[in-house]
Amino acid sequence: MTDPLVYADPATRAELLAVEERRRAALLSIDLSALDDLYDESLVHTHAPGLTHSKAQLLEHVATRQAYLDIARGELTLRLIGDAAIMTGRLTNRLSSPDGSARVVSGQAIQVLRRCEDGAWRFVSFQMTPDGEHVWPATAAERASIADTEITQKGVPA
Repeated sequence: MTDPLVYADPATRAELLAVEERRRAALLSIDLSALDDLYDESLVHTHAPGLTHSKAQLLEHVATRQAYLDIARGELTLRLIGDAAIMTGRLTNRLSSPDGSARVVSGQAIQVLRRCEDGAWRFVSFQMTPDGEHVWPATAAERASIADTEITQKGVPA
């Protein structure tokens, strides 16, 4: 029998949010030791533009690019299946660019963590889908769920 999918209880939710805050702080301070501990060896990290990294590649990317200027999270949904957690929600990154300017990338992120043998939660998967153009008008349910999200509809002025 497989484990049921459940929403995280308050204690587990607080634990997972603390892990996400550690990840955010480590990226901003370029704390490679903390990131090494937070990321599972099996990590698959897909950035908003589609670039996909292993753990080693991501650590090198963070150290070399030093791109993260700010990271903000929206409300997060946390679901569990056994010792795996699925974290979904809005993410806004303020990033440096090679020319020295800053840019903002916002969208939805899906992160998967697993509770490891030592009891620590570690990230095994990350995928960010940046906000993009919507060619269909939002349904009533979509409008309700994205009330704080700006939608650009093709051919319709904002």
